[in-house]
Amino acid sequence: MIWVGGIVTDVTDRQLVLKETLGPRVILKRLGQDATAFFRPAGDGWERVDGSGVGNGEQACVETLLDGENLLALRVFRGADCGPAG
Repeated sequence: MIWVGGIVTDVTDRQLVLKETLGPRVILKRLGQDATAFFRPAGDGWERVDGSGVGNGEQACVETLLDGENLLALRVFRGADCGPAG
């Protein structure tokens, strides 16, 4: 499992593209039939939402799996940073 964070630059039904803060553009493949789960903050936790509402320029932290050369997006946390909060 790999966590990837950054700014969303493109979202389609097949992929999610992030620009890492200090790194490159990362292409994450989305799983079929809405298996890639999208979440947004809700009170003290997270609520699952439709992935169609993710906008360009939005911060996201994504839980991924490496499958050969592909990163597969499992769970997308909208409005979240990956890494320590300070």
